[in-house]
Amino acid sequence: MFLKNSLLLAGMMFSLIQSAQAFQPDYKKAFSGYNGCFMLYDNSSEKMVAEYNPDNRCAQRIPPNSTFKIPLALMAFDAGVINKNTVFKWDGQPYDLPGWSQDQTPASWEKYSVVWVSQQISPELGVDKIKKYLAQFNYGNQDLSGDKGKNNGLTHAWLSSSLKISAQEQMSLLQRFANGTLPISHEAMEETKKIIYAGKLDQGADYYGKTGSGWKNRSDNGQNNGKMRDGWYIGMVENAGKEYLFVSNITDKTQPKASENKAGGPIVKEISLKLLNSYFSAK
Repeated sequence: MFLKNSLLLAGMMFSLIQSAQAFQPDYKKAFSGYNGCFMLYDNSSEKMVAEYNPDNRCAQRIPPNSTFKIPLALMAFDAGVINKNTVFKWDGQPYDLPGWSQDQTPASWEKYSVVWVSQQISPELGVDKIKKYLAQFNYGNQDLSGDKGKNNGLTHAWLSSSLKISAQEQMSLLQRFANGTLPISHEAMEETKKIIYAGKLDQGADYYGKTGSGWKNRSDNGQNNGKMRDGWYIGMVENAGKEYLFVSNITDKTQPKASENKAGGPIVKEISLKLLNSYFSAK
Protein backbone atom coordinates (compact mmCIF):
# COMPACT_ATOMS: atom_id res chain seq x y z
CA MET A 1 0.00 0.00 0.00
CA PHE A 2 2.83 2.38 0.90
CA LEU A 3 4.56 1.65 -2.42
CA LYS A 4 1.30 2.14 -4.33
CA ASN A 5 0.66 5.51 -2.65
CA SER A 6 4.25 6.60 -3.22
CA LEU A 7 4.03 5.75 -6.90
CA LEU A 8 0.72 7.60 -7.18
CA LEU A 9 2.19 10.70 -5.50
CA ALA A 10 5.26 10.55 -7.71
CA GLY A 11 3.07 10.29 -10.78
CA MET A 12 1.04 13.32 -9.74
CA MET A 13 4.18 15.35 -9.08
CA PHE A 14 5.63 14.34 -12.45
CA SER A 15 2.40 15.37 -14.16
CA LEU A 16 2.47 18.78 -12.45
CA ILE A 17 6.11 19.31 -13.40
CA GLN A 18 5.36 18.32 -17.00
CA SER A 19 2.47 20.78 -17.14
CA ALA A 20 4.57 23.60 -15.71
CA GLN A 21 7.37 22.85 -18.17
CA ALA A 22 4.95 22.68 -21.10
CA PHE A 23 3.57 26.17 -20.40
CA GLN A 24 6.53 28.48 -20.69
CA PRO A 25 5.31 31.43 -22.75
CA ASP A 26 7.59 34.13 -24.08
CA TYR A 27 5.71 36.99 -22.44
CA LYS A 28 8.10 39.64 -23.75
CA LYS A 29 7.44 38.48 -27.29
CA ALA A 30 3.68 38.20 -26.72
CA PHE A 31 3.51 41.73 -25.33
CA SER A 32 6.14 43.25 -27.63
CA GLY A 33 5.43 46.95 -28.12
CA TYR A 34 3.11 47.15 -25.12
CA ASN A 35 3.20 47.70 -21.40
CA GLY A 36 1.19 44.66 -20.41
CA CYS A 37 -0.10 42.42 -17.67
CA PHE A 38 -1.47 38.87 -17.65
CA MET A 39 -2.84 36.86 -14.74
CA LEU A 40 -4.41 33.40 -14.75
CA TYR A 41 -5.92 32.27 -11.47
CA ASP A 42 -7.10 28.75 -10.60
CA ASN A 43 -10.24 29.65 -8.67
CA SER A 44 -10.91 26.04 -7.71
CA SER A 45 -7.49 25.64 -6.06
CA GLU A 46 -7.23 29.32 -5.07
CA LYS A 47 -3.80 29.89 -6.58
CA MET A 48 -2.23 31.98 -9.32
CA VAL A 49 -0.98 29.62 -12.02
CA ALA A 50 0.48 32.14 -14.47
CA GLU A 51 1.45 35.78 -14.14
CA TYR A 52 3.24 38.44 -16.15
CA ASN A 53 3.65 41.60 -14.09
CA PRO A 54 6.64 43.69 -15.21
CA ASP A 55 7.19 46.88 -13.21
CA ASN A 56 4.13 45.99 -11.14
CA ARG A 57 1.94 46.72 -14.16
CA CYS A 58 -0.94 44.64 -12.75
CA ALA A 59 -1.29 47.12 -9.87
CA GLN A 60 -1.50 50.18 -12.15
CA ARG A 61 -4.96 51.65 -12.66
CA ILE A 62 -6.24 52.48 -16.14
CA PRO A 63 -9.81 53.14 -17.34
CA PRO A 64 -11.89 49.95 -17.61
CA ASN A 65 -13.56 51.02 -20.85
CA SER A 66 -15.97 48.31 -22.01
CA THR A 67 -14.97 45.78 -19.35
CA PHE A 68 -17.22 48.02 -17.22
CA LYS A 69 -20.12 46.29 -18.99
CA ILE A 70 -19.62 43.34 -16.61
CA PRO A 71 -20.20 45.29 -13.36
CA LEU A 72 -22.84 47.41 -15.13
CA ALA A 73 -24.74 44.23 -16.05
CA LEU A 74 -24.42 42.96 -12.47
CA MET A 75 -25.87 46.26 -11.21
CA ALA A 76 -28.67 46.38 -13.79
CA PHE A 77 -29.83 42.80 -13.26
CA ASP A 78 -29.68 43.23 -9.48
CA ALA A 79 -31.63 46.50 -9.53
CA GLY A 80 -34.25 45.13 -11.91
CA VAL A 81 -33.40 47.68 -14.59
CA ILE A 82 -32.94 44.83 -17.07
CA ASN A 83 -33.86 41.15 -17.26
CA LYS A 84 -33.04 38.33 -19.66
CA ASN A 85 -35.92 39.35 -21.95
CA THR A 86 -35.09 43.06 -22.16
CA VAL A 87 -34.90 44.60 -25.63
CA PHE A 88 -32.99 47.86 -26.05
CA LYS A 89 -34.55 49.80 -28.92
CA TRP A 90 -32.22 51.24 -31.54
CA ASP A 91 -33.01 54.89 -32.33
CA GLY A 92 -32.16 54.57 -36.02
CA GLN A 93 -28.81 56.37 -35.84
CA PRO A 94 -26.36 54.48 -38.07
CA TYR A 95 -23.08 53.26 -36.57
CA ASP A 96 -19.92 52.02 -38.27
CA LEU A 97 -19.27 49.37 -35.65
CA PRO A 98 -20.60 45.85 -36.36
CA GLY A 99 -23.85 44.92 -34.67
CA TRP A 100 -24.60 48.37 -33.25
CA SER A 101 -27.27 49.52 -35.73
CA GLN A 102 -30.10 47.31 -34.51
CA ASP A 103 -32.20 46.52 -31.45
CA GLN A 104 -30.14 44.83 -28.72
CA THR A 105 -30.58 42.11 -26.10
CA PRO A 106 -28.42 41.83 -22.97
CA ALA A 107 -26.32 39.19 -24.77
CA SER A 108 -25.83 41.24 -27.95
CA TRP A 109 -25.00 44.30 -25.83
CA GLU A 110 -22.03 42.41 -24.40
CA LYS A 111 -21.13 40.57 -27.62
CA TYR A 112 -20.93 43.70 -29.77
CA SER A 113 -19.87 45.96 -26.88
CA VAL A 114 -22.63 48.45 -27.64
CA VAL A 115 -21.87 51.68 -25.81
CA TRP A 116 -25.27 53.25 -26.50
CA VAL A 117 -26.92 50.46 -24.50
CA SER A 118 -24.63 51.16 -21.53
CA GLN A 119 -25.59 54.81 -21.84
CA GLN A 120 -29.28 53.86 -21.63
CA ILE A 121 -28.75 51.66 -18.59
CA SER A 122 -26.56 53.97 -16.48
CA PRO A 123 -29.09 56.88 -16.28
CA GLU A 124 -31.81 54.40 -15.29
CA LEU A 125 -29.62 53.25 -12.41
CA GLY A 126 -28.64 56.81 -11.48
CA VAL A 127 -25.48 58.25 -9.98
CA ASP A 128 -26.23 57.43 -6.35
CA LYS A 129 -27.04 53.78 -7.01
CA ILE A 130 -24.00 53.27 -9.25
CA LYS A 131 -21.73 54.86 -6.64
CA LYS A 132 -23.18 52.54 -4.01
CA TYR A 133 -22.50 49.50 -6.18
CA LEU A 134 -18.96 50.71 -7.00
CA ALA A 135 -18.25 50.93 -3.26
CA GLN A 136 -19.74 47.49 -2.61
CA PHE A 137 -17.69 46.03 -5.46
CA ASN A 138 -14.49 47.84 -4.31
CA TYR A 139 -14.24 48.92 -7.93
CA GLY A 140 -10.98 50.78 -8.54
CA ASN A 141 -10.94 54.48 -7.70
CA GLN A 142 -14.78 54.69 -7.85
CA ASP A 143 -14.50 58.10 -9.56
CA LEU A 144 -17.70 58.70 -11.51
CA SER A 145 -17.00 62.38 -12.27
CA GLY A 146 -16.30 61.90 -16.00
CA ASP A 147 -14.50 64.31 -18.31
CA LYS A 148 -13.34 67.53 -16.65
CA GLY A 149 -15.97 70.27 -16.86
CA LYS A 150 -18.40 68.19 -18.93
CA ASN A 151 -20.68 66.75 -16.23
CA ASN A 152 -20.86 63.50 -18.20
CA GLY A 153 -19.76 60.96 -15.61
CA LEU A 154 -23.02 59.02 -15.67
CA THR A 155 -22.52 58.09 -19.32
CA HIS A 156 -18.76 58.47 -19.90
CA ALA A 157 -16.79 57.97 -16.67
CA TRP A 158 -15.52 54.51 -17.69
CA LEU A 159 -14.59 55.53 -21.26
CA SER A 160 -10.94 56.64 -21.08
CA SER A 161 -12.05 59.06 -18.38
CA SER A 162 -12.14 59.38 -14.59
CA LEU A 163 -13.03 55.83 -13.51
CA LYS A 164 -9.91 53.65 -13.25
CA ILE A 165 -9.13 50.15 -12.04
CA SER A 166 -6.08 47.88 -11.87
CA ALA A 167 -5.79 44.35 -13.20
CA GLN A 168 -5.45 43.10 -9.63
CA GLU A 169 -8.70 44.83 -8.72
CA GLN A 170 -10.39 43.38 -11.80
CA MET A 171 -9.25 39.93 -10.63
CA SER A 172 -10.67 40.55 -7.17
CA LEU A 173 -14.04 41.45 -8.69
CA LEU A 174 -13.98 38.32 -10.87
CA GLN A 175 -13.23 36.18 -7.82
CA ARG A 176 -16.22 37.54 -5.92
CA PHE A 177 -18.37 37.24 -9.05
CA ALA A 178 -17.32 33.63 -9.67
CA ASN A 179 -17.69 32.67 -6.00
CA GLY A 180 -21.10 34.29 -5.69
CA THR A 181 -19.99 36.54 -2.83
CA LEU A 182 -20.86 39.95 -4.29
CA PRO A 183 -23.59 41.68 -2.21
CA ILE A 184 -26.17 41.28 -4.97
CA SER A 185 -28.67 38.61 -6.01
CA HIS A 186 -27.40 35.27 -7.27
CA GLU A 187 -29.76 35.63 -10.21
CA ALA A 188 -27.95 38.83 -11.24
CA MET A 189 -24.62 37.00 -11.19
CA GLU A 190 -26.02 34.00 -13.09
CA GLU A 191 -27.61 36.14 -15.81
CA THR A 192 -24.46 38.25 -16.20
CA LYS A 193 -22.32 35.15 -16.63
CA LYS A 194 -24.64 33.84 -19.34
CA ILE A 195 -24.37 36.98 -21.46
CA ILE A 196 -20.56 37.08 -21.47
CA TYR A 197 -20.14 33.52 -22.79
CA ALA A 198 -17.58 33.76 -25.60
CA GLY A 199 -17.05 30.22 -26.94
CA LYS A 200 -14.57 27.36 -26.63
CA LEU A 201 -10.80 27.28 -26.50
CA ASP A 202 -8.91 25.04 -28.91
CA GLN A 203 -9.11 22.01 -26.63
CA GLY A 204 -12.79 22.49 -25.83
CA ALA A 205 -12.83 24.47 -22.58
CA ASP A 206 -15.65 27.00 -22.30
CA TYR A 207 -14.60 30.58 -21.79
CA TYR A 208 -16.34 33.82 -20.91
CA GLY A 209 -14.89 37.24 -21.54
CA LYS A 210 -15.18 40.96 -22.17
CA THR A 211 -12.87 43.28 -24.04
CA GLY A 212 -12.26 46.94 -23.36
CA SER A 213 -10.67 49.49 -25.71
CA GLY A 214 -9.65 53.08 -25.08
CA TRP A 215 -6.93 55.69 -25.15
CA LYS A 216 -4.23 56.62 -22.69
CA ASN A 217 -4.26 60.23 -21.51
CA ARG A 218 -7.19 61.24 -23.69
CA SER A 219 -7.48 65.04 -23.75
CA ASP A 220 -10.01 66.76 -21.48
CA ASN A 221 -12.13 67.82 -24.46
CA GLY A 222 -12.76 64.15 -25.23
CA GLN A 223 -10.59 63.96 -28.34
CA ASN A 224 -8.41 60.87 -28.79
CA ASN A 225 -5.69 62.65 -30.81
CA GLY A 226 -4.04 59.38 -31.80
CA LYS A 227 -2.65 58.72 -28.32
CA MET A 228 -1.52 55.32 -27.09
CA ARG A 229 -4.17 52.61 -26.97
CA ASP A 230 -5.38 50.89 -23.82
CA GLY A 231 -6.82 47.39 -24.07
CA TRP A 232 -8.37 44.84 -21.72
CA TYR A 233 -9.52 41.25 -21.87
CA ILE A 234 -10.95 39.68 -18.71
CA GLY A 235 -13.04 36.62 -17.99
CA MET A 236 -13.34 32.99 -16.93
CA VAL A 237 -12.51 29.52 -18.23
CA GLU A 238 -14.23 26.26 -17.26
CA ASN A 239 -12.04 23.23 -17.85
CA ALA A 240 -12.38 19.65 -16.57
CA GLY A 241 -14.62 20.65 -13.68
CA LYS A 242 -12.38 23.52 -12.59
CA GLU A 243 -12.79 27.26 -12.93
CA TYR A 244 -10.08 29.71 -13.89
CA LEU A 245 -10.11 33.51 -14.02
CA PHE A 246 -7.97 35.66 -16.29
CA VAL A 247 -7.16 39.34 -16.59
CA SER A 248 -4.95 40.93 -19.21
CA ASN A 249 -4.31 44.49 -20.33
CA ILE A 250 -2.02 46.53 -22.56
CA THR A 251 -1.02 50.11 -23.27
CA ASP A 252 1.06 51.08 -26.30
CA LYS A 253 4.65 51.96 -25.42
CA THR A 254 4.78 54.45 -28.31
CA GLN A 255 2.14 56.21 -30.36
CA PRO A 256 0.89 53.78 -33.04
CA LYS A 257 1.19 54.58 -36.72
CA ALA A 258 -1.93 55.82 -38.47
CA SER A 259 -2.11 52.49 -40.32
CA GLU A 260 -2.31 50.59 -37.02
CA ASN A 261 -6.04 51.11 -36.57
CA LYS A 262 -6.87 48.00 -34.55
CA ALA A 263 -8.34 48.81 -31.13
CA GLY A 264 -6.60 47.78 -27.92
CA GLY A 265 -9.25 45.30 -26.78
CA PRO A 266 -9.07 43.00 -29.82
CA ILE A 267 -5.27 43.15 -29.67
CA VAL A 268 -5.05 41.97 -26.07
CA LYS A 269 -7.87 39.45 -26.61
CA GLU A 270 -5.75 37.83 -29.31
CA ILE A 271 -2.72 37.78 -27.01
CA SER A 272 -4.79 36.36 -24.13
CA LEU A 273 -6.40 33.60 -26.19
CA LYS A 274 -3.00 32.47 -27.44
CA LEU A 275 -1.77 32.26 -23.84
CA LEU A 276 -4.93 30.50 -22.64
CA ASN A 277 -4.86 28.01 -25.52
CA SER A 278 -1.21 27.29 -24.78
CA TYR A 279 -1.87 26.78 -21.07
CA PHE A 280 -4.90 24.53 -21.39
CA SER A 281 -3.46 22.53 -24.28
CA ALA A 282 -0.49 21.75 -22.04
CA LYS A 283 -2.65 20.39 -19.21
